Amino acid sequence: MEKKKKDWFKLKRYPHIGFPLKSKDRYLWIEEYVTNPDEIQKHAFLPFIHKTSKKRKFRKQYSEDTGKIITDTKTKKALRKSSVKNRELYYASHLDSLIYGYYSEILSKNYEDKIKEYYLDEVVLAYRSIPINPENLEGPNKCNIDFANDTFNYIRNYPDKEFIAIALDIKGFFDELDHKILRDVWLQLLQTEEKKLQKLPPDHFNVYKNITRFAYVDIVDLFKEFQNKIFIQKRDSNGRLLPKKRNKVSKIKFLKNQDAVSFCTKKEFYKKKNKLVRNTKLIQKGKNKGLPKKFGIPQGSPISSVLANAYLLNFDRIINNFIKEEGTYRRYSDDMVVVCPLTKKDEIINLVMSEIKKVKLEIQESKTQIFHFTRKKGGLSCGQQFKGGINENKNLIYLGFEFDGETTLLRSASVSAFYRKMKKTVKRSKHYAKKGKNKGQIFKGRILKKFSYKGADRKRKWLWNESIKGFEKSESYDWGNFLSYSNKAAKTMTKNKIKKQTKKSWNKLVNEIKK
Repeated sequence: MEKKKKDWFKLKRYPHIGFPLKSKDRYLWIEEYVTNPDEIQKHAFLPFIHKTSKKRKFRKQYSEDTGKIITDTKTKKALRKSSVKNRELYYASHLDSLIYGYYSEILSKNYEDKIKEYYLDEVVLAYRSIPINPENLEGPNKCNIDFANDTFNYIRNYPDKEFIAIALDIKGFFDELDHKILRDVWLQLLQTEEKKLQKLPPDHFNVYKNITRFAYVDIVDLFKEFQNKIFIQKRDSNGRLLPKKRNKVSKIKFLKNQDAVSFCTKKEFYKKKNKLVRNTKLIQKGKNKGLPKKFGIPQGSPISSVLANAYLLNFDRIINNFIKEEGTYRRYSDDMVVVCPLTKKDEIINLVMSEIKKVKLEIQESKTQIFHFTRKKGGLSCGQQFKGGINENKNLIYLGFEFDGETTLLRSASVSAFYRKMKKTVKRSKHYAKKGKNKGQIFKGRILKKFSYKGADRKRKWLWNESIKGFEKSESYDWGNFLSYSNKAAKTMTKNKIKKQTKKSWNKLVNEIKK
């Protein structure tokens, strides 16, 4: 199958205010509307829907001075700290999403031209399509497995006997992007030798205004208001859409399962607008509460990723130009890594800290890690720098992988999370099996698909095509499970022991089911 080019026209069926759009309407009115600057400059954007994604983490506690695990004095077991990381997500209405997608495509093309001009093709990694083989643009693109492997191989081949890798993390990022700087970068992307602009064109300005000073509705509030009359739309046995009807949905988590397509009509929403809408024009908390908010964009919109990348365009250029002759600099969204001579350590850290302040962002000093690499007896060893010295047992962690100078592994926390989720799912299945009507039997097939090789195969999805009244192969895939990812990493990564980390997964799963 010929690889399709990326297109801003992407239809989704998630429930929002109003109904999903139809593919047949693309050439009837959608494309004509979205690509018309006169229409977009006066377009009234609907509020985003906001939801919080919570991720619980269980981490061992380490000494800040030595990096050694802190253990309980009585049991001698490692002390663990539980924490919850909240990720604030926003998603636009269906038409608004297409508008953001179209303007994202415009900015992305200009951004790609800029990073080629500044020699940043291999520096900025996230939210871009980078071919594995530069000579075959129609082939597969790189993912974080390839990016991590490239960095580890660079370290393996670094000429110095002693050098360092510095891992840095930007605090907040999407939530902290300054609106004025973002506007200036946006304008920079639109500038050409033929076209000198003093301000954003009216259509671009309207998109900019609504992505920076956006309004939103919390999904919990919206659901509570309309849960007794949510629009659902199911398919018949042939995959054809049936008429929409209104129904009660008991919980938010059942929206997808019950084929919800809309919370309400636009007319119904506007009647309740004053009760539901929240805005980001004012700071909501802290000592500056009530003051105009001049920073932050929503994470989750089609245009947010290119704006976040472009925001650091000049920062990336300065850091890369400084280090490119003696090392390498890579940035994946808010995660950065610099490989350089030991003598450059203070200089590069000071440069990053000073330049990041110029764009009104902050580096999380608690997450800044310095790894020392030393060649000993033909091998390369890794150790992390702490206040009390270098801990030789700490490996470089980058994009979900651990690297000790020789061998690559999956991050141990990722493997632990996989097994923890496995145990929790099996335990939960047994609990509901006792209460259900399936005579105490768990749904073993579902569990095996999630946590074993039986669900690890990558399969192409077949989707319904209304124009041909049948199913056809799509560009989408069922990506499998965690083992699919680990197997791909094991095939891709140079000199790894990833298979060893997961080889007991089947036995562990069987034992959990038998308990």
